[in-house]
Amino acid sequence: IVCTFRDGPLRTDLEELGIPVHVVPERRGSVLAVIRFVREMLRIRRTLTRIVADHEVDVIQTHLLRSLDFLLAGLGRRGGRPVVYWTFHNENFTLRREHMTRHAWLLGPKRFVYRWLYRLGSRRVSGLIAVSDEVRRSMLADIGPVDPKIVVIPNGVDVARYEGIVDVAAVRGEFGFRHDDFVAVMVGTFKRQKGHVHLVDAASLLRDTHPGVRYLLVGDGELRAGIQEQVRRLGLDDIVRFAGSRRDVPALLTASDCFVLPSLWEGLPVALLEAMASGLPCVATDVSGTQQVVVPRVTGRLVPPGDAAALAAGLGAMADDPGRAAAMGAAGKRRVEAEFSAHKQAEDHLERFEADLRRVR
Repeated sequence: IVCTFRDGPLRTDLEELGIPVHVVPERRGSVLAVIRFVREMLRIRRTLTRIVADHEVDVIQTHLLRSLDFLLAGLGRRGGRPVVYWTFHNENFTLRREHMTRHAWLLGPKRFVYRWLYRLGSRRVSGLIAVSDEVRRSMLADIGPVDPKIVVIPNGVDVARYEGIVDVAAVRGEFGFRHDDFVAVMVGTFKRQKGHVHLVDAASLLRDTHPGVRYLLVGDGELRAGIQEQVRRLGLDDIVRFAGSRRDVPALLTASDCFVLPSLWEGLPVALLEAMASGLPCVATDVSGTQQVVVPRVTGRLVPPGDAAALAAGLGAMADDPGRAAAMGAAGKRRVEAEFSAHKQAEDHLERFEADLRRVR
């Protein structure tokens, strides 16, 4: 059963698979409006409690909902069902300044409260799931000595989705790319974490020495307009294309020559796994998660985060030696198939869930 606080494009896909989807009205009041905040949290708790009871839920798995993590932890029964797991997808999972646009002065106190709540809640939940070794280390640093409850289960992708036949010429033609262009694709939400600004700067640095390199930015988000303005200001409109949110990402990856991920921090980026499953060599920043996936000079290149010059050098090296780049892409595909498949991810989760359910019977 999927519970979400906002509807989205995957709902139809889930329901076609026979998976019930519940859209629960999210909290709207600020924590500063104490009475309204408490009322809304109690309303959400009642709704979730009813869903758990109606479906006779055995396992609850959250995905970094912050304040709602603690509420969901309370739905678990100590020594019984349902068992509750918190999943941490990001190394930098604590509250950040961009989360506090209206009351920035509360950032420090709220961080303290959240850390205390995570420490308290971690005693009640059955387990904490980290998507990478780096995320696990960050959890230990921010939450405290919860190591016995943490299990690392890396993200995975359905490799079969990236093995279809694609009309590469047609896909490239949609964006005005020629067959002999070297296309670097990036898939990610337009937010500060993903580092689009540094990729555009790298494209500007690389333009004169590598005029055949083109860039395809897939996704949407709050910073898209700002990145588009940066592209116009630097005169890169002819080599940078914005694809928006797409349902045909596997085709876009297959029609490209290289994947680039300029993130400032990560957990274990699924987009990177998808690119490697498509057989693309990768140029990624040396941050949490990418270190666990990319083998330098074997499946791709790692560069320092926030360094446009290093990013440009990595992309230029890929474009200069397409044969070597293709070999890296093939090695990356084999690595994802062996270590980061969706099937392995599902098996690892199921093994953990069944072990805890046997314990509480």
